[in-house]
Amino acid sequence: MANTYTQLMFHVVCSTKNRERTLIDGHGDELYKSIWGIHNTLNCHLYRIGGVEDHIHVLTGLPTTLALAKYAGDQGRE
Repeated sequence: MANTYTQLMFHVVCSTKNRERTLIDGHGDELYKSIWGIHNTLNCHLYRIGGVEDHIHVLTGLPTTLALAKYAGDQGRE
């Protein structure tokens, strides 16, 4: 099918271990930049990212060549 279009969007929620409040004192910005870099490397589109002290939300679009299990398991790294 020459004119097929696929768009895979996912809402991913990640929490800290034991829901400890570790994302405080502005450390979230560094984490968000790191996650943004990983998404660029994987050719994913990062729509939104945000969170609070014990969890983050990521709205992302994955390419059809990247399995969700691979993305969620080890962020696409071999």
